[in-house]
Amino acid sequence: MPANKKYLSGPWKRFSKVTAAILGGYFVTAMFHAAVARLVPDNVSVIMSASYTSFFVWVGLMVLAFFIRKAWHVWSLYLILCGICFAIVLL
Repeated sequence: MPANKKYLSGPWKRFSKVTAAILGGYFVTAMFHAAVARLVPDNVSVIMSASYTSFFVWVGLMVLAFFIRKAWHVWSLYLILCGICFAIVLL
């Protein structure tokens, strides 16, 4: 039985959501670990553990991107999270 046409998204929506999941999730993961390394006095341990935890955080953000209905909501959420982490790094 073919899928209902009203539930199929266009190629640009699909492309935007996939790039938000992959690239946006990666940038948020990198900025999050940089912010945590800035806040913790022993940042060597954070950098060492980031090699393990970054994969899990990235995959979690990728899954989150597909749970959110609209791609621009995902992009805006990831930009806000990157901005917050960037502000923490600069402080």
